[in-house]
Amino acid sequence: MDRRISTFELVTVSVETYAKIWLKGNLVYHTQQAARQKMEMALAEIDRNIVIMDVSQLLFIDSTGLALLIHFFKKAVCQNKQIALVVSTNKTVERILAIAKFDKLFPIVEREEDLARLLASPTKEIASQEMLLKIWQNHCIQN
Repeated sequence: MDRRISTFELVTVSVETYAKIWLKGNLVYHTQQAARQKMEMALAEIDRNIVIMDVSQLLFIDSTGLALLIHFFKKAVCQNKQIALVVSTNKTVERILAIAKFDKLFPIVEREEDLARLLASPTKEIASQEMLLKIWQNHCIQN
């Protein structure tokens, strides 16, 4: 019998220009089914084109969790949504995402405010995922 206790929580909040999904706990093999269901339900309920996924409260993420994020990313892009990740001070998860080269797929920022400023647009145009990544990369080069 497996005695490891793995928990996963997901909280969704929508603001004017984007939706935010907080992932909390462990995004690992033992939580993958519950996590997949919660993430798909959250994506179906989100009515914004931009989704900020805050992974700063993840305790750990394994390869199964990374695959689940990719699955979520693909579903979101098929629905014309753009994804960005917030890592805050969670250096462990940030390193795992860097090793997995997630910065090639998503803008990864330390604070939500960093991305929110970049998304502010007087015309309220929504950039493609590729454009969102380019905007963030240009911002990093300038600062």
